Amino acid sequence: MRILFVVHQFFPLWYTGTERFVLNLAQQLQRMGHFVEVLTYGWKDDSGFILRDGILVKHYQFEGIPVIVIKHRETQSDQSFTLRIFDHLLEPALKSIIVKEKYDIVHVAHPLRCGSTCIRVAFNNRIPVLLTLTDFYTICPNIIAVTKNGQLCQSNDNGKKCITECFQSNDKEIILKRVEYIGQMFRMVNYCNTSTNFLKRIIQSNYPFCKIDVIHFGKNYSNIRKNSKIYSKESQITVGFLSTLQPHKGAHLLIDAFNKIRLDNISLKIYGHYFDQEDYYRSLQKSAYQKKIQFCNAYKYENFQKILDDLDIVVVPSIWWENSPLVLLRSLAHNVPVIVSNLEGMTEIIKDGENGFVFEVGDVDSLANVLKKIGQDPSILNTIKNNIISPPRIEEEAFEYELVYNKLIHKI
Repeated sequence: MRILFVVHQFFPLWYTGTERFVLNLAQQLQRMGHFVEVLTYGWKDDSGFILRDGILVKHYQFEGIPVIVIKHRETQSDQSFTLRIFDHLLEPALKSIIVKEKYDIVHVAHPLRCGSTCIRVAFNNRIPVLLTLTDFYTICPNIIAVTKNGQLCQSNDNGKKCITECFQSNDKEIILKRVEYIGQMFRMVNYCNTSTNFLKRIIQSNYPFCKIDVIHFGKNYSNIRKNSKIYSKESQITVGFLSTLQPHKGAHLLIDAFNKIRLDNISLKIYGHYFDQEDYYRSLQKSAYQKKIQFCNAYKYENFQKILDDLDIVVVPSIWWENSPLVLLRSLAHNVPVIVSNLEGMTEIIKDGENGFVFEVGDVDSLANVLKKIGQDPSILNTIKNNIISPPRIEEEAFEYELVYNKLIHKI
């Protein structure tokens, strides 16, 4: 079958969880004999475009996957994208691409920038649409579901909470329209899924009419080597952080917690890129005054094996609801224990003291206590590692989607 994946941004410029989900799944479906293509928006990309149907377009390949990139002729602001759901300027060109190429199914991996409009185009042309939700974009214009005063937010109260807590009163009309249009978008989708029961519950509490299934993320095990290290009470421990260096990812909490424990046998490695958060990155460097804290810069997916060979435990200290983060799943696939914030998107996977460790979200002392406990007796990691259950394989995930695709194609 001919499958079009739609995502808000893509490799090589963008390479976080949603982009990796699309790439892994597209490559596996390609190996299974399907034609796959990725359609994305050229966010922060300015080279190689040509003008077509009133928008800028270019084509390239990434790791064997053909990619179509579109963008507006004029630069768009971040807020204009998150507040605007359907884009009439992009619609003619998207219709030309989607209808002309005769895709059997359109799989939208994120509605931001061009995804929602692709849903409308596919719906109007009777092409089945599958929507995978990976974050809180559909209920939160700021995507991370954290209010301006730092509180986690489970409901936008039909947009009222967005207006009172995060936006100005003059944004009221566009916020309320956003909620209405998101509802319209959901009604155009033939199948909707996410990777955790937690995100399913949150979305359905805001849009009760929306039926959502759960398909867990799968991992490619072809380049995974299990960590077989056995620990004693005297073992040296290397703790790792692997994520973007942005405030909601919580690297500052980990550094502050590490500064509290003062144990000779434990060190910390920070991997990740700060993108446009240079001030935050400088503050992290300033606070990391211990010599046992090392900044290792951005990492490549291909180097995961080498990095995880050197780590004894990975920390995901996020202060927002992560939705089954891929670094968590990748660490478990390598049999490397993980410490996570007690947020439901992660505690659905990690059980404290069984297959990992859990600390109170945003609480430096709580995280420091977990690190201290491990540092004082690293042998407790042996039991944790024995209890780790490997995540599903990418083949299993792809087979589930293939079944859904076939049902949708024959139903339309």
